[in-house]
Amino acid sequence: MKKKYILMTIAALLTFAFVSCNDWLDIEQNTEKKADAMFDNYDGFKGALAGCYSDLLKTDLYGTRLTMTDIEALADLWILDVSNSNYDDQMLTSAYFREHNYTHDLTETAIRSIYSAFYNTILEANMVIKACPEHGDNISDAKSRAVVEGEAYAIRALCHFEILRLFGQLPMNATIQVQLPYSEVTSIEDHLTYYSFEDYVNKLKSDLEKAESLLKDNDPACEYSLDQLNNIGAEGYEDVSVYDDFLYSRQYRMNYWAVKALQARMYMYIGEKQMAHDLALEVINATTTNGEKVAELSSLADYGFPDNEENEDHPRQFASPSECLFALYVPDLYSLSVNILNGSASSNAWPDQTYLMPRSMLNDLLLGLDAATDIRSKYQWAVIDDRQQGYYGTIRKYWVNEDVASGLIPILRLSEMYLIAVEGASTLAESNQLYATYLASKGSQAKNFETSEDMQAEMEKEYRREFFAEGQMFYYYKRNNVKRLWSNENVDMRENDYILPLPNTEYNTNNQ
Repeated sequence: MKKKYILMTIAALLTFAFVSCNDWLDIEQNTEKKADAMFDNYDGFKGALAGCYSDLLKTDLYGTRLTMTDIEALADLWILDVSNSNYDDQMLTSAYFREHNYTHDLTETAIRSIYSAFYNTILEANMVIKACPEHGDNISDAKSRAVVEGEAYAIRALCHFEILRLFGQLPMNATIQVQLPYSEVTSIEDHLTYYSFEDYVNKLKSDLEKAESLLKDNDPACEYSLDQLNNIGAEGYEDVSVYDDFLYSRQYRMNYWAVKALQARMYMYIGEKQMAHDLALEVINATTTNGEKVAELSSLADYGFPDNEENEDHPRQFASPSECLFALYVPDLYSLSVNILNGSASSNAWPDQTYLMPRSMLNDLLLGLDAATDIRSKYQWAVIDDRQQGYYGTIRKYWVNEDVASGLIPILRLSEMYLIAVEGASTLAESNQLYATYLASKGSQAKNFETSEDMQAEMEKEYRREFFAEGQMFYYYKRNNVKRLWSNENVDMRENDYILPLPNTEYNTNNQ
């Protein structure tokens, strides 16, 4: 029953996206009369906001490129060969990204698509932000109105931060300076203003602070755990009461704690480690009004009865659902994982058609984990045979049962908050304590760092292991200006390898 109820509430959210927002935005996005009609009732706000989340799930953003494929190729996590004539365009694009070739037709197209998709989502969020003071009275409940506006600011910040991490200069010690547009407009015909790195970051901070202030005390996530909000109405959750059913399932929306987590990620990225540490601890220690944890670190239980795939309340989930602070719901994750990640251990490996890893590389990736007990080592990877040349590792993070089909893609997780807190701690004793708690949840023994250099070396390994196929490793490398990447140590990373070129699109009105 729990699983079915979650799917029903999320499906209702997605319905708004498809019937309300996107059709209007695609057809008549500049018509003020249409804007007035769009936001003349609460359903219009719901549709516009849901359309933003729907956009984030598109192939050009988190649906594929910025989680499983191209972004991981940028970090050299997939072994791909541009000379392979059997690749389709998707894999060949990733292969060119692995070589950091940003001028090939395939990568240029992909870069333009990513850039445009983010700015289209930002434009939609801007329309909600603009409508809140003008038409917000059409949302009768003040708390609901604040949450809708807060989410819109949070989505705008999330998209701008991703643009900064992809297209911006190195966050520290940059010799190449890049100006980027921070969009607050509601039409693609409006001129965009470009900002220096510092000014862009200040606007990003401002949006996150605005989102935080609007969501604080108004978001049901400030009162209940994310698990409780996923299961309103289910057996055992009768005491959970939310005044507005649009605010159910907060784990799949930019809720208050997701905003705090995004702040922690941003401050770590720009090198303000103490601030990042403090924000991460705030998320780690977050509790409900009854003193329960808002979210729990993923553990063996999160992977759900490995030998019982038919339990609908605890289906197999390898994407750490219990600790997701913000995730995107994917109605047909099964097909996506099969087509991209060889999502079935019963099939042969297809190195020319799906993203795989040589077994030797997988062994190195997992080196240092307690193989018999660590849940990543035991459950998150499968080794399959191509029946010709050998064995390959394939990640099971997005594998789901065919009869369940749906699943989630993590965007912000509690594990990242622990690693941020470990890296930003003022003493090694605190780093060791936090890391021990984190590792215990994974089934591994504590590793005490003797020096800060030991800690940083382990963080690089742990980011790679924990967030594989979530698109975080390239940004870790970039913020640390890493010269030699793990799987391609013979190649020196240059500064401009970390900076995707700005494409000429309607969202780059300065043609930079």
